[in-house]
Amino acid sequence: MESWSLPATIGDVLLDFSFLSILLLLGTLSRRYVPFFQRYLVPNSLIAGFAGLLLGPELLSILPMSTERMGAYVYHLLALTFIGVGLQSTRRKHGYSVINLGFMQVVVMLLQAMIGLSVALAAALIFFPDLIPAMGMLLPLGFAMGPGIAFSIGNSWRAYGFDEAASIGLTIAAIGFLFAYFTGVWILNRAIRAGSEGLTNLPRTGISASFRTGLRTAEDRPVGARLTFFGGAIEPLTVHVALVGLVYAGTYFFVLGLAGLLSRVGMEQEIPIIWSFHFIVANLFALALRRVLDRIGAGIYLDDGMIHRATGVTADFLITASIAAISLRIAWSYIGPVLVMCFLAAGSTYVLLSWSSNRIFRHYRFERFIGMYAQMTGTISSGLALIRVTDPEYRSPVAEDLVLSSGIALALGFPLLLVINMPFTVFEGSLSGYAIVLSVLTVYLIVISFFWYRFVQSSGEDDEAT
Repeated sequence: MESWSLPATIGDVLLDFSFLSILLLLGTLSRRYVPFFQRYLVPNSLIAGFAGLLLGPELLSILPMSTERMGAYVYHLLALTFIGVGLQSTRRKHGYSVINLGFMQVVVMLLQAMIGLSVALAAALIFFPDLIPAMGMLLPLGFAMGPGIAFSIGNSWRAYGFDEAASIGLTIAAIGFLFAYFTGVWILNRAIRAGSEGLTNLPRTGISASFRTGLRTAEDRPVGARLTFFGGAIEPLTVHVALVGLVYAGTYFFVLGLAGLLSRVGMEQEIPIIWSFHFIVANLFALALRRVLDRIGAGIYLDDGMIHRATGVTADFLITASIAAISLRIAWSYIGPVLVMCFLAAGSTYVLLSWSSNRIFRHYRFERFIGMYAQMTGTISSGLALIRVTDPEYRSPVAEDLVLSSGIALALGFPLLLVINMPFTVFEGSLSGYAIVLSVLTVYLIVISFFWYRFVQSSGEDDEAT
């Protein structure tokens, strides 16, 4: 609830918006003119975030940004992004590949959670007796789920005495982005030089100059959205943004009512967790609204291009704010265990995804592998960016499969979001509680892997049933 009650004037909000905008423009210029960023395809928003970290109060103090407010923006932008995803339509039928990718994501998340918790427990028992092992469970949140979720859930742990969790989650997410782009592009370049299977859609000229600089030429500017309302009555974008506001208002009042109900039945300790899951409620409400509008015939007035553009805006500001919100003091205090967790997670993610992609898929193996690797260390935007290198015009079904599989992963992985809170909500932070949680994660990994194996056998590994 803190992100809703954080005191800030309208002037603070507008100035923060201005500073984030300046950082994004700086990131855009850097991508345009700095060969290093072009070589590794570093997104403008990621450049902007690290620039904010450099220019903000943590280092040079040139931009008077508040890390607390940056964190609050991350919390709210996460929900707005999920609302945009929920309002989009999906018309194409997909087959086994989507389900396989969904299983892959959940298995990776569980593996990352087990690695993080094991490292954190070992560090607490051997080196840092004051360390809270829950930091290990931030690993799959920051790596596989992104900075918004890592901050939202980590921030809810303040109610249990873990005040540093949100900043640690953002730090892990930032390191994950570095793995996604720097090691991901290195893997891509190595595959391109070797002529790996799965790169058949890559033009002979390789990665275009426009893709490297981030600026499209006059001849390469596709239509980004269509106008479904007459501008003389109302700006079409206004309607789409207003629908996002409608869903977020419904989300707020629903969670507020649920929190009040929990308080009346004596379950106040669960209230911070409920507020941290507001993005899931927002996504479900958006999905429901889209279904209702489609059912009554009003869905034709929602333009997916318009929604995608608005969602892209929230995602860019989300990533920039998430990096700028990192507390370097806290990050440095935990840097040893965090780096060990992140390197082990990146390596195991690479091995698992490489093995499973070669084992399961018969088509677009490399594209599916590199997209999943970038997504499970960064965000889905990272995965789509690297897929676009191998498939510039999205001729293959891989990009859309990756997006749709995230919904399956969210459903299958939702128990993970509940389990990672158990050390606080059930075991009151005891070390034995963390050991029990690690056992639960292991059992769930075995169960999910078993069902995935049976699914692969029953589907005949036919990833082209789309």
